[in-house]
Amino acid sequence: MSEELDLEIAPDVLYGIAQLALDEIEGLRPIVPPARVGEFLSGRRAKGIAIEREGPDVYVDLRVAVAYGVEIPKVSAQAQRAIREAVASMTGLAVRSVNVQVESVDAPEEPPGG
Repeated sequence: MSEELDLEIAPDVLYGIAQLALDEIEGLRPIVPPARVGEFLSGRRAKGIAIEREGPDVYVDLRVAVAYGVEIPKVSAQAQRAIREAVASMTGLAVRSVNVQVESVDAPEEPPGG
């Protein structure tokens, strides 16, 4: 009974999986770009995560900000690994690439009274 099923997986499901995987990474957050007119009308917003699918292959591009003091190569590798594992284990699709583009560093918050 190892029959292959051709299931359609909605793009929003892949976004959701990627977002949940990123939520587990401390010191990194996706950058949400400013809303465009079409996004207001459709109710859908870009999430700093772009996912392309070609058959069983998935390609992910991330635009992120990191917290000040975080090792960028280390946190980027964690994000790549987390997304690759989450998407592959939940969908069976092959994640061919996870590109991480660090666009900003979040400054530390000032302590109260300081």
